[in-house]
Amino acid sequence: MSRFLIASLLASLLLVPAQDNFTLTEATYDVVKDVTSFRMPSKKISGPKDRYHSLSYSISYSYPGRDAKACRQVDFELVSVVKARSLDTDLYVVFLIDDEETHFGSSRSAIRNPVRGKPWIGERMLFHIPREDFLKLAEATKLGVRLGGVTFNFSEQERNAVRGVALSLTDPVSDPSKPQQTSPRRL
Repeated sequence: MSRFLIASLLASLLLVPAQDNFTLTEATYDVVKDVTSFRMPSKKISGPKDRYHSLSYSISYSYPGRDAKACRQVDFELVSVVKARSLDTDLYVVFLIDDEETHFGSSRSAIRNPVRGKPWIGERMLFHIPREDFLKLAEATKLGVRLGGVTFNFSEQERNAVRGVALSLTDPVSDPSKPQQTSPRRL
């Protein structure tokens, strides 16, 4: 009977979404690298707008070992689908944090044929944001991203999801994707 109760409790902790509609559901531990990684599932920011078919984002971070530690940087991933056959090689991407432009270093890669039957191309942009800067970004009352001349604003729900990730950074033990334990945790 106690096994069923414990299994039910663990399932409810992992499957019930957090109050702010955010969960870090993809937690992995790499034995070879001795690294624990967390990834927020991809969320859509916008549908068709200007030359873009869609824009979505995801946030991830990692730390060494199995025990929760503060991470040094957060990876903020943007994935766009462009209604064109080629990408803008000079695309300048800025984050709008309370209407202030902020640029972060990134790596970019193309995604071929992101929409079946359309001659469009996609792009994956990975921004490496220092932990302190990400915490400031998460506190913003207005958050957006500008790709070239097109601005995408985050809704309240999307900003809350970003804040949820920031909360897990400030207190890794309160990560909603992991059950609370008093003994050393095992992944």
